[in-house]
Amino acid sequence: MRLLIVTVHNDRSEAEVYRLMAQAGHRVHVVAAPSWPDGGIFEGTGITLSRLNIRSRMDFKSVPVLRRLIREFEPDVIYAPRNKTLSVTLMAAGRNAVPVVGYRGTTGHLSRWDPAAWLTYFKPRLGHIICVSEAVRKYLLQKRVPTERLTTIYKGHRLEWYTERGQADLQAFGVPPDAFTVGFVGNMRPVKGVDVLLCSLPLIPGDLNVHACLIGEIRDKQVASLCRRQDIAPRVHLAGYQQDAARFCGAFDVFVMPSVDREGLPRAVIEAMAKGAPPIVSDAGGMPELVEDGVSGLVVPARDPQALAEAIGKLARSSALRSRFGEQAQRRIETLFNIEATAAKMLALFTRLGKGDDDN
Repeated sequence: MRLLIVTVHNDRSEAEVYRLMAQAGHRVHVVAAPSWPDGGIFEGTGITLSRLNIRSRMDFKSVPVLRRLIREFEPDVIYAPRNKTLSVTLMAAGRNAVPVVGYRGTTGHLSRWDPAAWLTYFKPRLGHIICVSEAVRKYLLQKRVPTERLTTIYKGHRLEWYTERGQADLQAFGVPPDAFTVGFVGNMRPVKGVDVLLCSLPLIPGDLNVHACLIGEIRDKQVASLCRRQDIAPRVHLAGYQQDAARFCGAFDVFVMPSVDREGLPRAVIEAMAKGAPPIVSDAGGMPELVEDGVSGLVVPARDPQALAEAIGKLARSSALRSRFGEQAQRRIETLFNIEATAAKMLALFTRLGKGDDDN
C-alpha cells in the first residue's frame, strides 16, 4: 500500500505510527512544513519526506504542488490530520478516486453554518474521519456526519517515552516539601476548568495541606484573579510554560484535569497516567474513556468544585488508593492506548479504504 501523509508537523505518536507502517512493508511519503524539525526521525525507515508550507485552508498556491505529488506518487490513501492540510488536500485530490482521510481530536467548534467546516469535515469528497475518542465520534454524529465515515482510534503511546524523562523538582516553584501536591498541565483557557480546581482548594480540609502546582500559560482572566485571592494564593504555585511538562507529572501526588468542555483525549492526562500519577478528571469529552472511575482514577462532574474537593481529599487520605490508581493508570495506557494497537487499527482502516470497501 502507498500512503501519502499531508501534515504540518508530526508529534511522537504520529511519527511512530508512520514508522511502523513503513516497517510493515508499506510505502509512506510524508509532507510536512519546512518549520518541522524532523531531527532525522525517518532516517533509515524507508519513509520519504518532502516539505510544503501550507499556510491556511485556502492556500491555493499549495494545491497544484500537492496535486502533482498525488499524480506522481499514486497513493492508495491520503491522510491529512490537520485542518488546513485537509482542506488543501481535498482541493488537490479533486475528482481523483483516491480516498482522503481526516482526523478530529476535539469536540466543539464545528457548525454546519460555518463555510470553513464545509472545506473539511462536512465536504462530501472526504472519505473518512479518524476520531480520537468515542466522545468525538458521537459529537460528529450530532453534526450529521454519516456514521459510516467515522472510526474511533485512540492515539497510542509507549510508557518509556515518559518514564525515561525523570522527575521535576517542585520545590523550585515554592511547593513545600511536606505538601500534598495536586498538579495541572496545559494552557489555562476557560475550557480547561482551572478555575474549578482553584475554587475547590478552600473546600478541602486544611490539615491535608493540599497545594496546587499549575504548569502552563494563564490565558483565563478568572484564573489570574483567583490566584490572587487571599484564601487561595498561598497554596497555588505557578511554574509557567515548561518544554518537558511530562517531568512534572511524576512529581505530583495527584494529577487533575478539570475541563468543562471540548476534550477529545488530552495528552496531558495520558502523560500523567504513563508516569503513574493517579488522575482525577471531569466527565467532559473523552476523559471518562481514559480514566475508569474507581479503577484507574476518579471521574467527577464538570464545573463542580465540591465534588472535585471531595475527590482530592479522598486521595490525600489514602496512599494505598493513590498507589493502586497509579499502577492501574499505567497499565491502562500500556494496554488500551499503546502505539502498536493504534498503528494496526489505522492500517486496517487504510487497507479497507484503499480497496474501495465502504462497509463499516
